[in-house]
Amino acid sequence: MIDTRQESLSIPIVSSEDSKRRLAGGGDVDEAYQALRRYQINQRRLVFLADNHRRAGGYGIVRKAQLHSSTYLPTWWASRQYGPPQVVAIKQIKISAIDDASEVKRAFTKEMLAWSGLETHPGIAKFIGFYTNAELSEAWILSPWESNGNVSEFIRQHALEVPEKLSLIYDTIDALAFLHQHNPPVCHGDVKSANVLINNNFRAVLCDFGLARLHGDSGFGRLETSTGFKGSIRWCSPELLNGQPRTPSSDVYAWAWLVWEIMTGELPDEGTSADYAIILRVFADPRPQFDGEIRLSDCLQVWELMTRCWAAEPERRPTSIMCRTSITFLPRCPPALGDHGLSAALLENLSDLETWKANYKKGFAHLEHALLLYEEEGNEKGIASVLRKQAAVLHRHSDPAKALQTASAALEKLRSLDDPLGTAETLYLMGSALSLQSKHDDATAFLNEALEIFRVHDNNVGVVECLERVGEIQRWEGRYEDALSTLEDAVTIASRCGDKFGEARVLMVLGSLDLDRDRFDQAATIFLGACDIARRIGWEQGVCIALLRLGTIRRLQGSEGEAEELLKESTSISRNCNVRWRLAQG
Repeated sequence: MIDTRQESLSIPIVSSEDSKRRLAGGGDVDEAYQALRRYQINQRRLVFLADNHRRAGGYGIVRKAQLHSSTYLPTWWASRQYGPPQVVAIKQIKISAIDDASEVKRAFTKEMLAWSGLETHPGIAKFIGFYTNAELSEAWILSPWESNGNVSEFIRQHALEVPEKLSLIYDTIDALAFLHQHNPPVCHGDVKSANVLINNNFRAVLCDFGLARLHGDSGFGRLETSTGFKGSIRWCSPELLNGQPRTPSSDVYAWAWLVWEIMTGELPDEGTSADYAIILRVFADPRPQFDGEIRLSDCLQVWELMTRCWAAEPERRPTSIMCRTSITFLPRCPPALGDHGLSAALLENLSDLETWKANYKKGFAHLEHALLLYEEEGNEKGIASVLRKQAAVLHRHSDPAKALQTASAALEKLRSLDDPLGTAETLYLMGSALSLQSKHDDATAFLNEALEIFRVHDNNVGVVECLERVGEIQRWEGRYEDALSTLEDAVTIASRCGDKFGEARVLMVLGSLDLDRDRFDQAATIFLGACDIARRIGWEQGVCIALLRLGTIRRLQGSEGEAEELLKESTSISRNCNVRWRLAQG
């Protein structure tokens, strides 16, 4: 992601770990507060702009202002000396006079210390500084002003394609994973569309970091804002509504609702205004009462992930890192606004969506259009990416010879561009294509080279891809114990990192391994599990194959009626999603 922070007014990150530890352990607040002094802004440097630039935030009014470099130089002189003033967003928090001043200071200091150390991630709004006035019970927090507004406003104003929405979703989960990887984990505490801004590069940025905890911390029970407290009941997990503290798991629950907002443009529990009704619904069933499979039919992998994030028990929810893995490999590209038609990057990612749905002809047409645009731009990296994806489509469409030819051209470009992951993906494709031609030794060599690159770069999804193919080759060669070991490693990695597609693919091969050895009951159980995952993530080819295998098993077990029904359903799906070649493989 591109870091768009302005360097002209950048402030060094506070080296305040000792201050944080002392404060957390009940140490001296004043000493910890001193670590923030370099962030304190003189009010005379701030000039508020017109009132029509106000925004209502979750915990205060956000006002647009200019932050000048000097408190005494005339504007024209300061601009010549230091550059133009920085446009900033000022979150105005008002603290009730009846609050305990020492506890308020402790809570404020704790949160500002945490936020000031997080500016290294481009998905977290930069902490520019703060202003406080104890006599007026005021606290202001400064961060960059993002003119595109929050993500909810942005998606209402622009008709975004699915890959563009997925790009914004990725930005948010990447930022959350960054927060949660700290030791101890840092929680955002108020994940929702109002707290996600869109910067000038159309990337999503989390803001209002820590204000939810600031509101709920000891001594802040009566924290107010310029407009009064605005709760976030719609995004709250059951344990938060039950009085439990915020955790990374509660952030993940709220993030799933943020994904719903981005994908549909609707609030959680849209149409319900009473908080008590929302609370009753959450306690009755944390999962929403609507058919997300229909609303998100273009990307069922996202819906499947969201349903796991809404699990009632926090420990059953995926971690933010697992969620990031799931989103990383979905087709995504930053929004490209304008009247210039679809960009090459968007066409490339739309092709991925169509290919996933087995619309190979439409997907290939998108790739051909993208290739023309990249060639006009002289974009060698884009050309190589399209060639690799064309090879993947040809491979899925059972044309290994053409797939190999196209992949070879892509590999040459990717090696020259020093793109290791693109190279690994292409090596994997070539290994897969060779395996379909029964050239097992050559295929294994390509797959092992790809596997090594994926492991070096901690790309677990790529590791699972390669292990699944190697395990399949070992099965074809009758090396059942080797295949079992390889596939068990693959399914463990897929399950651990949240790669549901990879998990389903590996289960298919494991089921076939048991079927080869006449372990019909074990094979049926595995195929049922694979089929369930494939249905939930919208992988129709996988459903087709699993049903075919299950039908074969039932026929071998003498259950002709059940076998016929399973095979009919498999055939119906294969006709709808153009995977007749899969059926031919048996």
